[in-house]
Amino acid sequence: MTTRYAEVQELGAGGRSLKGISRDLNLDYYTVRRYARAASLEELLVAATHRTTMLDAYKPYLHDRYSSGCHNACLLFREIQALGYQGSSSPVDRYIRLLRKGSVAPPPPRPVPKPRTITAWIVSHPDHLRPDDALELKQVREACPELEATLRHVRAFAVMMRDLRGDRLPGWIDGVHHDDLPHLHRFADGLRYDMDAIVAGMSLPWNSGQAEGQNTRVKLIKRQGYGRANFDLLRKRILLRT
Repeated sequence: MTTRYAEVQELGAGGRSLKGISRDLNLDYYTVRRYARAASLEELLVAATHRTTMLDAYKPYLHDRYSSGCHNACLLFREIQALGYQGSSSPVDRYIRLLRKGSVAPPPPRPVPKPRTITAWIVSHPDHLRPDDALELKQVREACPELEATLRHVRAFAVMMRDLRGDRLPGWIDGVHHDDLPHLHRFADGLRYDMDAIVAGMSLPWNSGQAEGQNTRVKLIKRQGYGRANFDLLRKRILLRT
């Protein structure tokens, strides 16, 4: 880019038209025009880095890693790939080169996510998070060790429920008490009051979903009567819809 910019500026200063420069250098006309209108190479580089790209969401992470001493573009590319980046390595290489030259300003810090948003990220399956959300959650976890521990326990609990491993519940409760998480302690202690039933519910394939579904259906039929249907009519409507 540096060589091309210098060539366009030199030919333009000599009176060559933009179309002529485009033919001479075998460049697109609009590229030549952009190079000719830029007051300096730095202005051209800054304009290029402000385009919306797939890398934008990961620039704060790259800037932080670069500032902490990691200047290896290949390593940084692999790191953001693990965070969900789906682009090629070329934009990463270009951005790291610009950081080395000091041609780009540090990206603005992201606003702190709301507690409700962070909670939604924690209870969501990791594979269902968008790349941007996964990156922000990672940054929040690094900034708050207590939140990292909470995330670990919540996901372990979800795995127990999914795999029907209620036998792991006592060990999970003990693990919760090893961390300084008062709110999670209260939840874990509440499970001890009916441990046998909870372990059975988390171990057996049966649940009360069918009964709860029937209750919801009956309530819907009742509300459709707008309070004007007596019990006999409600009974007939329920039976007819069975």
